[in-house]
Amino acid sequence: MPRRASSSFTLLIRWSLISGLVFSGCGYRPVMSSGRSTPVSNAGATPIQAPTRLAVMAIRNDSPEPWLNRVVTDALKREMAARGAVVLVEDPHQADLVLRGRVRPLFIEARSFSSFVAALEYSVTVALDLEVVRASGDIVQLDAAMLTETDIYLASADIETTRTHKLEALRRISDLLASRIADSIELLERPMVGAGEGA
Repeated sequence: MPRRASSSFTLLIRWSLISGLVFSGCGYRPVMSSGRSTPVSNAGATPIQAPTRLAVMAIRNDSPEPWLNRVVTDALKREMAARGAVVLVEDPHQADLVLRGRVRPLFIEARSFSSFVAALEYSVTVALDLEVVRASGDIVQLDAAMLTETDIYLASADIETTRTHKLEALRRISDLLASRIADSIELLERPMVGAGEGA
């Protein structure tokens, strides 16, 4: 019995040594099971692209709402600042891209009516004309269809309440358009590689 125990212990040591040599030769390393993988080497890694410097110019207002251009500009800046691929700069001369344009006149239409022929709700359509100017001087016109959006707001016997509902609809539209514009700018600077490219 003692000889068998000694033989088993010797086999265990040999197996441990062989396993250690095999795993170390294959490049394995002991890793804590935290659920995250840690890169061992940066060899062959793609260099990280620096964020694009973007200047958002004040949007010109051609609508009857005197503050709408500020609502749109603020929405654009908030959305761009939330994107890791973009850094906002104030000076357009220091920017890789400059975003500029205008708010077109609003289109407002009554959607439903009460029995007294009073409008219960309205639809409001916001349309923008925007372009991106590269540091090289090239100008890219953003798609007009993407820059148009409609929302509905409720009417009220109180004029101020109606205006508040209208402002909320315009803010929702501005946020939605800002998200689309940010997506377009990211694709403009980091275009998706086609299926046949890079092979």
